[in-house]
Formats: sequence, structure tokens, C-alpha cells
Amino acid sequence: NCFFCKGSMKTSTTTHFVDLKKCMIIVKNVPCWECEHCGEILLDDEVVARLDSIIKKVSELVTEIAVVEYGTAA
Repeated sequence: NCFFCKGSMKTSTTTHFVDLKKCMIIVKNVPCWECEHCGEILLDDEVVARLDSIIKKVSELVTEIAVVEYGTAA
């Protein structure tokens, strides 16, 4: 159930944006849980860990903006 409104959660995908000052990284199709009532998004611990890894690797390669697909990113 949703932490905020107690609505039902369903599996979904979202887009994750990170502004690191030196560059912006957009990760598309990130697996998540989405509240069917209020739209709140929750990420599992393993998804957060993978996002951290993706962001670290991409930030070392990019100078401005990067758009990566969650499923194909290193």
C-alpha cells in the first residue's frame, strides 16, 4: 500500500532525472511501484543501487546531458 494515501500499488516504469551540476542524466524505463490512487512512485532497493551504478558510470563519460535506457545501461 502507498505510504501517503494507502492506495494500492502496481508495477510500472518511470523516468529518473539527476542534475549533477556538471551534467544532467535521464534514465528511462526505470522499474517502480506506482500508486493507483495518487501516483506516488517507489523504487526497490536493488533498483536504487543499480541507478546509483548507472549514474556513476555515465557521469564519468558525459559533459552535459545523457539519456540512457535502464535495461541496457551498464
